[in-house]
Amino acid sequence: MVWNILLYGFLFLVGLVLLEKGADVFTDKLGELGERTGVSDTTLGLLTAGMEWEELLVSLVAAFSGNIGIAVGNVIGSNIANILGTFSLGPLIRPLSASKDDRFYALILGIITTGVAILLFWRPQVGSTTGAILVGIFVLYVAALIWSLRKGMIAVRFEREDEGEEQKNTGVLKLFALTFLGLAIIVAGAELVVESGVYFSSLLGISEYVIGLTIVAIGTTVPDKVITIAGALKGKSGLVMANMIGSNIFNLLFVLGLAAIVQPLVVDEVTLWFDVPVMLGITWLVVILLLKKQNGRGTGSFLLLAYAADLAYNFLVK
Repeated sequence: MVWNILLYGFLFLVGLVLLEKGADVFTDKLGELGERTGVSDTTLGLLTAGMEWEELLVSLVAAFSGNIGIAVGNVIGSNIANILGTFSLGPLIRPLSASKDDRFYALILGIITTGVAILLFWRPQVGSTTGAILVGIFVLYVAALIWSLRKGMIAVRFEREDEGEEQKNTGVLKLFALTFLGLAIIVAGAELVVESGVYFSSLLGISEYVIGLTIVAIGTTVPDKVITIAGALKGKSGLVMANMIGSNIFNLLFVLGLAAIVQPLVVDEVTLWFDVPVMLGITWLVVILLLKKQNGRGTGSFLLLAYAADLAYNFLVK
C-alpha cells in the first residue's frame, strides 16, 4: 500500500513536469515554425492542437459498442466544454486580440456548427452516408489548411533566396517533428496525472461516478487547457483561438462523421432541444466576441460562469 502511494505520488509529479515541459516545447516550436514558414499561429494551431484524438477514440469505442448516446454527447459536450471551460481561460490570463485569420476561422466554425445543428434537427438520425459527407468536408478543410501552409512557405522561400532548398525543408520538418513531440509530452503528462488522480480518489473512497464526472472528465481536456494557458501566458492569441476552433471543427466533422459511419447516430430529445442549441448559441457568441478588438477578463469570466451554469443544469436538473 505504502509503495503504491509513493509510486502514484511520484507519477503525479512526473505528469505535472511533463505537462509544463511539453507546453513549453509545443508553444516555442510552433512560434518558430510560424516564423520559418510565414504562416500564422492560428493556421498552424489548427493543424496541430486542433486535432482531438482522445475525443475520436471515445466516440468510436462508444459507436462500436452501440452506446450512441455517449458518441453524440461526447461531441456536443466537448464542444461546449472547449468554448466555455477551456477557451475562457485564455482571456482570464491575458487579453486576447483576434486577427483576421482568427475571425475568418471562427466564422467557418460558426457556419459548420450551424450546418450540423440544422442537420440534427432536420434528421435526428445521422447515417453512414451523412457521416461520409462530414468526413469528406473535413478532408477538404485540412487540405485547405495544408494549402495555406504551403502558400506561406512558398512566399517565404522567395524572400530567402540566400538559403539552400535542402536546408529550408529540413528546418521546417524538424520544427514540425518537435511541435508534435511537445504535444505527445503533454498527452503523456495528462495520462499520468489522471491515472494518479483516479488512484488517490479510489483510495479515499470516492465513488467511480464522482471520479468520472470530475477527474476523468477534466483529465481528458487537460491537454487543451495546458495549451490554452501556455499560449495565453506567452501572448499567442492565435494558438488559444486555434485550440478551440480546431477542436470543435474536428469533433463536428471528423469525430461525428466517423462515428456515424460505424453506427447510425440518434440524438435524444433532451440533447436535441437543449445541448445542441446551447452549442450553437455559444459558438456564435464567441464569433461575435471575436469581432471586438480585444477580449479580456470580463469575457473569460462570463464564459466560465456560463460553463458552471451549464454543468449545474446537467447535474441537478436533467
